[in-house]
Amino acid sequence: MSYEEKMTKLTQIVEQLEAGNELSLEESLKIFEEGVDLANSCRKMLEEAELRVHNVMELNHETDGTEQAGASQDIPE
Repeated sequence: MSYEEKMTKLTQIVEQLEAGNELSLEESLKIFEEGVDLANSCRKMLEEAELRVHNVMELNHETDGTEQAGASQDIPE
């Protein structure tokens, strides 16, 4: 399931829980647990996406010549 599909499902669960009057306690707990699982999964997907962006930016930074190797070393006089 894609991130967008998970977020749509999570939104539906939140709406169901907020309405609340049509669900039994057991049904509410079941979909609450499903919502927590979806939220955790979405958070993990976002963390992975953030890492990918960071890696691409770092690679781009290295290949465009802006990273100076040995810049922290002292220059002999």
